[in-house]
Amino acid sequence: MHFSQSACTGTLRFSFVGLLVLLEIAATPFDVSALKSDTTYSVSFQLNMSKAVQQHVFNPDSDFVYVIMDQGIAPMRMVPGPNYNYTCTLFNELDSGVTYHYKFRINDAVWETVNRSITARPGMVYVKAWWNDEALNYTQFMVNMNYAVQSGWFHPETDSVCIVGTMNDMQGSPAMQRTDTTLVYSYVYTLDPGSIQQYKYRINADSSGLELMNKPSRILLVPDTLLEVSADFNNYNPAKRLMTFQCKMGYYVKAHHFYPDNDWLDIAGNFNGWGANDVLFDRTEDTIYTLEKQMDTTWFRNGPFLFKFRINGNWITSELAGKPDRSYTLHDTVNGNPNIFSCYYNNLDPHVLTPPWVYDVSIQGILINHEILSGMYTYENINGIPEANTTYQWYRSTDPQGINLTPIDTANKITYTVDTLDIGKWLVFEVTPKAAYGDSAVGKPVRVVSITSIGGVGISEFNLISRIYPNPASEFIIVEAGKTLERVEIIDLTGKLMMVIDQPESRAIRIQVGTLPQGIYILRAFADEGRTGVVKFIRQ
Repeated sequence: MHFSQSACTGTLRFSFVGLLVLLEIAATPFDVSALKSDTTYSVSFQLNMSKAVQQHVFNPDSDFVYVIMDQGIAPMRMVPGPNYNYTCTLFNELDSGVTYHYKFRINDAVWETVNRSITARPGMVYVKAWWNDEALNYTQFMVNMNYAVQSGWFHPETDSVCIVGTMNDMQGSPAMQRTDTTLVYSYVYTLDPGSIQQYKYRINADSSGLELMNKPSRILLVPDTLLEVSADFNNYNPAKRLMTFQCKMGYYVKAHHFYPDNDWLDIAGNFNGWGANDVLFDRTEDTIYTLEKQMDTTWFRNGPFLFKFRINGNWITSELAGKPDRSYTLHDTVNGNPNIFSCYYNNLDPHVLTPPWVYDVSIQGILINHEILSGMYTYENINGIPEANTTYQWYRSTDPQGINLTPIDTANKITYTVDTLDIGKWLVFEVTPKAAYGDSAVGKPVRVVSITSIGGVGISEFNLISRIYPNPASEFIIVEAGKTLERVEIIDLTGKLMMVIDQPESRAIRIQVGTLPQGIYILRAFADEGRTGVVKFIRQ
């Protein structure tokens, strides 16, 4: 993920696509008799039912949830969206300055126990809530004001401290609460998992009390869990030193292994329990991801730091698999000697000879007897060395995972003609990339399994899908078929089922694909009498 920021003006701009989901908002028809003369105010509701689902209070497959308001407004059934978020909007129905009481209700009988109200004001009022105000996650912000007191910036008897950030539209939170008898102040927010929050702490309501003047804001990627975020006001603490981690992701971006609008990068090490919420951000959109972290000076003698970088917080996609951890020894920052660690992700340095690799590997063609199939892939070499003498091999497999496979004799070209021996089995295409020259000319082989088993001529996939457009697509695709569709599936190149559309009962359907990560996908359609169709499309 990347963002841009205008420092010290309080104006923040960022983009985050994919972990943030755009919800479609719909409204239920209203009782016309309830309309009044002054009805120019609107309200949009978003209700998170995740915890209600987890506690079996709400069944998303059979239950409905409503907004019930007073003042004669008809009940509104909310529209389901991603991640058990339900929405509805009441347009031009509220009277200015009037306070309305409301509750959420499941079906006809299960009511919330909390009381809610909202006062109409110009424009649209946005309400975000959890069922019964019970959240699955919360973020507790904690700021240590001890050194701010010693520096004379803060007087606990008369001053207060708050958070100013994107989580409160830069308006400032209520005063943070002092923790016990310490000078640590705390405030809790329930924030959307996957959202990016930028913020600073501020003494009182005076802009002169804002910390980190002329410096970037603090940044947080909110996890789907309970989280405590601790800091010293203005990052001033004599017992800590600034540590900067930099990871260059340019070649992973170029090779489509990392999508800045959807993916994120973190660091896991011995200083954060091997997996805390330390996320790196691309502040200048140059694919160099950075994390600035205040480290205790005890690391001078307890070090070194041991760590690795990970994509999306997942050890499966972490760098340096099977290799030693990265290491760095913290030192004092006297004489302008900062602590900075910089590297290429997975050590993919363009100045060092690196084996080539392939991605977006797939099998193209109709999976029936006598048809010609073709292996498809994209070659990548970060040193710019062209491809030469890449080798291929086709296999038969008795399972869709490609575990029990047998090499097919003489099937060592990029194309393969389906044989009768293949019927009922899955085909596997393997490519081993090779560069034209260099000490690291041979890359690792990559395999892909056919998305279905091989059929005979009588069960071909001819003509079911007439066309799919636009392709490439960014927000939606339209699928046209020769028969009425009963089911449509979207599968990624690893075989993971990403989306299912059941019973569209139409020969032409529109599918929203904007929430899918960028990449190549397989669309498989089903119609009556066992007819199926397969086509590939690109989400750009």
